[in-house]
Amino acid sequence: MQKSPHIIHIPVMGTGFSIDSAIRVGHFGISTVISIIDDLLVEKIRKHYCSEYSLPYSVIPRWAEDGRAKRISAYLEMVKVIVDRNFKAVQELPFFEKNDKEKYFKILPENNLLRMEWQKLLEIAPSEFRDEKATDLTGQMSPGSIDVNIMAKVDRMNTDKNGNLLGEKYSDARSALRGYASTSLESSIIFSAGINQGLYSYMTEFKDFYRDTSGKIKKKIILKVSDFRSALIQGKFLAKKGLEIHEFRIESGLNCGGHAFASNGELLPVLLKEIREKRIRKRISTNIKITT
Repeated sequence: MQKSPHIIHIPVMGTGFSIDSAIRVGHFGISTVISIIDDLLVEKIRKHYCSEYSLPYSVIPRWAEDGRAKRISAYLEMVKVIVDRNFKAVQELPFFEKNDKEKYFKILPENNLLRMEWQKLLEIAPSEFRDEKATDLTGQMSPGSIDVNIMAKVDRMNTDKNGNLLGEKYSDARSALRGYASTSLESSIIFSAGINQGLYSYMTEFKDFYRDTSGKIKKKIILKVSDFRSALIQGKFLAKKGLEIHEFRIESGLNCGGHAFASNGELLPVLLKEIREKRIRKRISTNIKITT
C-alpha cells in the first residue's frame, strides 16, 4: 500500500453513501473508506457493477455457508479489479492533453512533489529526454487506497435459515473482518464506535495485520477515537496482541452524528489539545487525523 499523494480522503458516510466511492475516484489517487457492515447491500452493488463492467457474477445466496464474509470479500475484490482497470486506463493516456491523466495531476496539492514534477514536464520541449521523464512520472502514479470501516459495537449474533444460533465466529463484526482479511487488498481497516475486545482478539488469526519478513504490513489498523483515554485503552489492548496501530483518527460526538458516545461530547479543538499534550508523554502515536 503506497502512501496517498493527497492530503484528503473520502471517509465512510453511513452504509451506502461511500460504498462505491473507490470506483468513482480511486483511479485519481484518492483514498476512500467503505462501510462493509451491510453485506446484503454490497451484494446488490456488486451485481450492478459486474454488469456495468462486464465482469463475471455469481450470486452468493443469503443463507450460503459463511455467506456474509464471502459477499464482503467478493465485493471488495471486484472494487479492486475495477479501480485497477480504471487506473491503468488513466496511466495509458497521453500527457499534454486535457484528459483524466491531466486531472490526476491537477487535483494534487500544489506543494506535492509529483505535481511539481508534472509541471516541470509540461515546460520541456519535445525530445527523447521528455519522453523518458513522462514514462518515469507515469510510473510514480498510484491509485487510492480501498479502505474499509467496521463499527466495532455492531456485532450481532446470527442464525442459520432454521433459526439456530451460529457461533461467535459468524457474528456481524467478525464475519465482516474475516471477509476483508481474506482479500488481496493492501489497505487499511478503520474501527469506529467503541472497543470490541473479542473482535480485536480475532484479528490475531490473520497474518495480514502483522509485519511480514520484509517488515511490511499488508492491512493496517486505524482507530477512530472520541478522546485520549479511548485511544490509550485500545492502543494498549492491541499492543498486547502484537498488533500495531497505524493511525488514530479523532471524531467528536458533537461533530459526528453517526454514533452515540458514552462520554460527554467535546468539540474537536478540545480533544486535539488533550491529545497533543498527552501523546508525547504516553507515546501512543505521532499520526493524528481529524474526521467528522
